[in-house]
Amino acid sequence: MGIDRYTHLASAYRYLLVRCGRLLRGIDPDKVVFCCFQGRSYGDNPRVISERLHAMRPETKIVWLFTREAAGRVKDELPDYVKPVFYKTKEAFLEQATARVWVDNFTKQRYLTLAKDRQFYVQTWHGDRAIKKICYDLNMPNDSRRIEEDCARVLTASRFGENMFRTAFRYKGEYVKAGSPRNDILVKNDPAQARLIRGKLGIPAGTKLLLYAPTYRDNAQVVPKRAQMDLDRTLRCLEAKTGERWLCLFRAHYLSKGIDLEAVQDRIVDVTRYEDMSELLLAADMVLTDYSSCALDFIVRDLPALFFIADWEDYKAARGVYFDMHDAPFMLAENQDQLEALIEDLTPEKARENCAAIRDYFGYYETGRATEAACDYIIGKLGSNSRQPG
Repeated sequence: MGIDRYTHLASAYRYLLVRCGRLLRGIDPDKVVFCCFQGRSYGDNPRVISERLHAMRPETKIVWLFTREAAGRVKDELPDYVKPVFYKTKEAFLEQATARVWVDNFTKQRYLTLAKDRQFYVQTWHGDRAIKKICYDLNMPNDSRRIEEDCARVLTASRFGENMFRTAFRYKGEYVKAGSPRNDILVKNDPAQARLIRGKLGIPAGTKLLLYAPTYRDNAQVVPKRAQMDLDRTLRCLEAKTGERWLCLFRAHYLSKGIDLEAVQDRIVDVTRYEDMSELLLAADMVLTDYSSCALDFIVRDLPALFFIADWEDYKAARGVYFDMHDAPFMLAENQDQLEALIEDLTPEKARENCAAIRDYFGYYETGRATEAACDYIIGKLGSNSRQPG
């Protein structure tokens, strides 16, 4: 049997499983199913919404979908009220078939259809200010799913994101324009909370933190084994500039295998396995990336975000981008000397001005109450104590 035929048969089976499960078991008006990065994580926007939803409406039945690897990794982090289910299993499809609301930060498979006016989908996506193209904008319809506006709401944190979702998901519906729930912690910017996170990471008091978070490469057969810049030189440059001790938090993209950190292992804290990226952004004093939108979350704190884009032309050609980074008000470097020049020229005032320019360029909607707004929408869709027929 060919691979394509097997894939079609598997999709047909899952489609029927969802439809029959909904018909036989009905829709539970108190159930919400969460999924993050296709079951790979207990984090991002879905986690923040899940935690707040339980606090606001404790009777809600909260189900999370995890890959087997992720389930083992996060089991000690899961609160008692979360029901974990293995991703893409019969049980997972039945949970989705009978849930009133789905919350997700990634695309859904086409066989996962909703019962119109009886089930609702909250799409939180994981990068409202994307540089690289996604879904239909990338001409990848087989990996995309059009979001039906009559049963969904999309959370958006910027004017740019609103326009992007119109084309990337072919979405024509309404938005919850309050920001990204994961960024509420950054908008509030509580120093006491930042100290607690640093304590969990074992960071000595008085140490400055550079968060290095590169994205992955679609055009690479293997993930590069070395950082594009010289991290040791970069840290020494920061120390010379500020007169303070600096360490680097390194977080690999979830689709990559990381980089070789042996050369600077005494200056690096590998936080790739740390589930909550927003907490790392709150703990950091500066972000260094290539094309990751995490830097565009970080700038709500009015602290510097630097972009090292030595392979810009190759990346642009391989992935497709929404705009030329040179046209945006970013602090860009294409080699080590340019990176160090940016650092040497930095002042708190320049950082604040740069962050304000970036927020204006993208048209930020961040309010600090995005989680509450998302939960208000979900709670409005959760219903009576009786089960609704499928």
